[in-house]
Amino acid sequence: MNRTPEGVIIGGGIGGLVASIKLASLGYKITLLEKNASLGGKLQAHAYGPYSFDFGPSTMTMPWVFKRLYTECGEQQDPALQFIKLDVNSRNFFRDGSVIDLSADPHFMEEQLKSFSARSRQGFKNYLREVERIYQIAERQFFSRSFTKWSDYVSPALGISLLGVRPFTTMNKFHETFFDDPRLLAMMNRYATYVGSSPYRTPATLSMIAYLELLKGVYYVQGGNYKLIEALERLARKKGVDIRTSIPVGHISVRGGKVQGVETPGGFVPASFVVSNNDYYATQLNLIPEEFRSIPGSIFLGQTSTSLSSSGFLMLLGVRKTFPRLHHHNLFFPDRYETEFTDLFEGEVWPRNPALYVCNSSYTEPQRARQGGGSNLYILANVPAAVPGRLGSHPSELASVADLYRSRLTGLLERQWGLQGLSANTEVERVFHPGDIAEISGSMYGALYGRASHGLKPTFFRPSIADRRIEGLYYAGGTTHPGGGTPMVALSGMLAAEAVSRNYPVLEGYARSDESS
Repeated sequence: MNRTPEGVIIGGGIGGLVASIKLASLGYKITLLEKNASLGGKLQAHAYGPYSFDFGPSTMTMPWVFKRLYTECGEQQDPALQFIKLDVNSRNFFRDGSVIDLSADPHFMEEQLKSFSARSRQGFKNYLREVERIYQIAERQFFSRSFTKWSDYVSPALGISLLGVRPFTTMNKFHETFFDDPRLLAMMNRYATYVGSSPYRTPATLSMIAYLELLKGVYYVQGGNYKLIEALERLARKKGVDIRTSIPVGHISVRGGKVQGVETPGGFVPASFVVSNNDYYATQLNLIPEEFRSIPGSIFLGQTSTSLSSSGFLMLLGVRKTFPRLHHHNLFFPDRYETEFTDLFEGEVWPRNPALYVCNSSYTEPQRARQGGGSNLYILANVPAAVPGRLGSHPSELASVADLYRSRLTGLLERQWGLQGLSANTEVERVFHPGDIAEISGSMYGALYGRASHGLKPTFFRPSIADRRIEGLYYAGGTTHPGGGTPMVALSGMLAAEAVSRNYPVLEGYARSDESS
């Protein structure tokens, strides 16, 4: 009897897990190889004594994407996977002492905006209508397309839709048409950082992120966001995916322009097709033969932080006290927020006075920090990717730079932002710099989203789901189409699986090789 097409998924992040689940549900024999000891990619769980943390994506939107995955696989959503909608999306602090909470509740937002000008109040309503319109076009015309062939790009309907999503206006300019208050402008401009980019160079199209948060809401996975990974792993195993952790892939074997399988320290794993959930650019540079690369290696050698998306400097602090002014998600904005993007994408330096994001999930689940007697703080600042040759990016320099930055940021939180006693009461501390992020996630130089979304091409013409030079090689993840963010990465896994199924159909009469005689 014929054998089912066999595939290998490289990487057990959300994109890889979703692709493996979809393909296994369609009847393919799938092996998933993960270089780390645990699945999840950028999303990991860390526990230190009485404190537990989520490492990686902390803001969840679009839970219906995962419900759709279960439905399409003929399953009920895992009862252990519960998405909690937060009443407050984020609490935003400003140097003038004002505090603004953002929410998807329109009545709540009316109260929040009472002290603002009439123009700002009306502008906010108009803004929500416009970002909803942009999102609906994007969902209909962009998110559902895999863009695996050139004809996908030349559709007249697509061209008309592209013009309708404000691709030639920057996010900041777009926001200035609605808001005259610098605080509202700063909060909306922050959405560019969700794709590691600058609002002064990113197309207004990506303001649709605001639609997801301000109209649909922000969610948290009960028990910690890593529960999503655990649920996806259970579903993958149930569908028959062979999951192997601590197995790095050395390279993808290609013969005659076709995928043959992958080489690992434990030997060769044959495959009719491969889906790489690794960083697209790292896959190109490190895993495929040079003659088949879509991007020459010289591009990477000359890469700068201005063309790559930002990385992050992250602190996980277990603190034996609570901070009543903190909510679940918190943002601390400096007076001149725009200087952060000048530092990141022009000066290529770590911002001296960055906006700080603090996730305090113990606000929602107190048991995650000393059973309610402490705080599990995830503190993030945007910093440039660790491009070789840039000052401070050498592995021998990163640790010392990170230590200085740690002291500076904790000092800012205590002196400027009112978190008194933060340092004195910290009993658990873990620090991660761009080099660490690159090592954990496989991202190129620690750039979290591949190329920055600066301009038309890197925003709308992201790397395709299907490799154009190697038959049988596909991509899923935040560095490819449709983009970064947990739900977008899940969609990329679905699109990759659909592309595979079109090119490697499971024909009638095929049987899974583990069931055939």
